[in-house]
Amino acid sequence: MKKYALLALLVLSELIVNSPHSKADDCDRPMSPIDRSESDCDEDDFKTKEKFDTESGLEVIEYKKDLDWKVAKPKIPWSRILKFKSALDGGYELAVFDRDYTDSFSSGAKEGVVTRWTIDSLKGITYTAGGCGFWTCTRERAVVNSLPPSVEVYVGSESFKLYGDDGTFYLPEPFIELIKKSTETTEVNVKFKTSSGSYGVAPIGKETIKSLKRLYTKAIPTWELPDIRINAAKVSKERQEIEDLAAQALPSIVMLKNDRSTGSGFVIDNKYVITNRHVVSGPDPRFLITSPSGVKTEGEVVYVDRKLDFAVVKAERVRGIKPLPVCYRSYPFPGQGVVALGSPLGLAGTVTTGIVSAVRSPSGSGDLKGMAPNYITLIQTDAAISPGNSGGPLINKYGEVIGVNTWALGGGGRAQNINFAISIVDILKALEVTTPGYSPKLNKCGNSN
Repeated sequence: MKKYALLALLVLSELIVNSPHSKADDCDRPMSPIDRSESDCDEDDFKTKEKFDTESGLEVIEYKKDLDWKVAKPKIPWSRILKFKSALDGGYELAVFDRDYTDSFSSGAKEGVVTRWTIDSLKGITYTAGGCGFWTCTRERAVVNSLPPSVEVYVGSESFKLYGDDGTFYLPEPFIELIKKSTETTEVNVKFKTSSGSYGVAPIGKETIKSLKRLYTKAIPTWELPDIRINAAKVSKERQEIEDLAAQALPSIVMLKNDRSTGSGFVIDNKYVITNRHVVSGPDPRFLITSPSGVKTEGEVVYVDRKLDFAVVKAERVRGIKPLPVCYRSYPFPGQGVVALGSPLGLAGTVTTGIVSAVRSPSGSGDLKGMAPNYITLIQTDAAISPGNSGGPLINKYGEVIGVNTWALGGGGRAQNINFAISIVDILKALEVTTPGYSPKLNKCGNSN
C-alpha cells in the first residue's frame, strides 16, 4: 500500500477508531457535511496553526512527512491546506483532507469516507468501526477499504467517471477548472459502489471546496517548453513481424521509478523521455530511469501538460539510446495493427499487440464524456494496457510511434480490451515541436523508406 494510504490509516486509527466522541472531535471535523456541531467549535483553534507559505503562496498548516517512524503522527485537521514537507530533501506536497461520516450516539458505531485531494489526484478510503455510545458499546472490528476501482465525481450537474487503482484516481483538467470557478453554492459529491453492491455518495464539505479552489488557483506550476527536435527517421517499407518490431523498439523503452510510482516512457530526443503526467505526478520530480540496453540513470521532470496527460523527463545519459521513429504527420486508422510496449506492473520489456479499434477525435469524443477530455485525439486499441504500461509507446507495424499508452477502460467486469493512447500528433503540437518539412520522398508519417 502506498505511503499516503498508510498515512490515512494512521489518521483514522487516531481520529476515528480509538478516539471517544467529544466536543474536541466535533471541532476536528468542522467542515464535515454530516453530523456537524459547528456552533460548539472555535475556528481559531486551527487558524492559529496556519501560516503563509512563501513557496506555494498559500496559508497552510505544515507537517513533516519523513519523521522518525517512532514518532506518533499528529492529528490532521479537515478541510485545510496541509503542506507535507520533507525535512531531508525539502520536497513537499499540498493536500486537503475531507471526511463524511456518521457516529451513533447510542451505540458508538462509526461509518464513513475519508478523501485526500491534491493538484493531481483523489485518494479515498471507506471505514467502519465499533465504539461506545450513551447506551451500549459496539464490538465491531475496524475495517478500512480503498475506494472501488471506479468512482464518479460530480461538480454540480457535471460528472466525471474516474478509474484508478488502490483508491487513487487522477483528476482530469476540466474538474480542476470547475473547482477554480466554484462559488458558495457549488456542490461536489463522490459516488461509489459500496461493499454491499449498492451506491453511496460522499458530499464534500463547503470549506474543503474553498480550500481546493485556493489550492488549484495558486499551486499548480507552469512549465517552460523543452527544446525537442524531430527528424525524419529511416523505417521499413514493409510491415514487420511483431518480434522484429519488439527487437527494434525495446532498447528505446525505459522504465521510470521512484518510491511512489512506476511507469513507462520512451526516448524521443537525445536527452528527453516522453511519459504520462500521472506517472510523474507528485512532489518528487526525480526518477530512476532504466532501459533493457543497460542504461541506468536519473531523470527529472521538466514539463507537464495537464490537459493532454503527458510529461517530459530530461535525462542527459539517455543520449546513447536511439530515439524511436515518430509518426508526426498523420493519425492512424481503424483496423491498423499496433504494438504496445512498456512495463506493466513493473515487468520491463513487455510487448502486447492488437489493432486500432477507433480514432476518437476531439469533436467526436462525446462518447467518452466524463471519462476523457474532449480536446484530445484518443486512439482506442484492444492491445492490452495495464498499470505500469502508462507512458509507453503505441507503435504501428513500421515501428513508428503513433501514441502514448494512457489508460484502460476494460476490466473489473466493465468491458473487455478497451484501452486508450494519446495521439503523438497532438502531443507534438502541444510541445510546439518543429517537424521536417513536406517531401514526396517521405511516407505518410513523415519518415523515409
